[in-house]
Amino acid sequence: MSDTDSDPAADPANDTPDGGDRERRYSAPALEKGLDILEFLSERREPQTLQQIGDGVGRTKGEIFRMVSVLAQRGYIERSEGDDRFQVTDRLFRLGMNRPVNRSLIEIALPFMNAFAESTGYACHLAVMSGTQIAVVARVESTSHIGFSVRIGYRQPLVLTGSGHCLMAFMSARRRHRLYEELRRDDPWVDLDTLNRTLDSIRGAGHVARPSGITDAVVDLSSPIIDRREGGAVAALTCPYLRTRQTPREPEEILTALGEATRRISDILSLE
Repeated sequence: MSDTDSDPAADPANDTPDGGDRERRYSAPALEKGLDILEFLSERREPQTLQQIGDGVGRTKGEIFRMVSVLAQRGYIERSEGDDRFQVTDRLFRLGMNRPVNRSLIEIALPFMNAFAESTGYACHLAVMSGTQIAVVARVESTSHIGFSVRIGYRQPLVLTGSGHCLMAFMSARRRHRLYEELRRDDPWVDLDTLNRTLDSIRGAGHVARPSGITDAVVDLSSPIIDRREGGAVAALTCPYLRTRQTPREPEEILTALGEATRRISDILSLE
């Protein structure tokens, strides 16, 4: 079927009121092709050539050329400088952040994030779970001349970050075990027993304080934002702690400030 062929199943006249409609799968080949390309590129750390994209989605270069061109024109993917390789942009991420629930979380959190940065001199960022990764949705820079921060849209595996450990530790037990199934699919060798003990310890402490799994010399300090209606953490507020002479504060002092900020954010969020 070509991208422009009509699909009889898509005609409302063909719908019947019986329960079989729930099982019907509609076909949109062009859309599926575009989504396959976006999903493939989103999982690659390096930009990909047309040939690599085609191989990755099981299509020829000729079959994907126009779709890649349109996705680039619309800003969903971009061409690397100096070559013909492509990578995803943050356009889909920005669209997702326009959802009312995300806007509400960020709007509530930002004043407290600013107050945290002003009082401590440290940067902080707000992260949510996206599949088996964290995604940073808001940040506030350090008020000091020297600091460490991460960009909005930054993504890393849950298991490598303080934010990820915080989100996993404070989610409901049922949700955590569903997540374990996804983690095992991603990495069959993941040690879930050790991870579970670590998360239980974090939950008991009420916060995360661990060396960064990404950057040497940085300690991830993280506190959960709880939506009581959801029954668990919906976000983590994290400070990438780096001791400097200009801001010689102890980690315990930073954790206290983080905990106060997340408590107040959680209280307001649970009332929205």
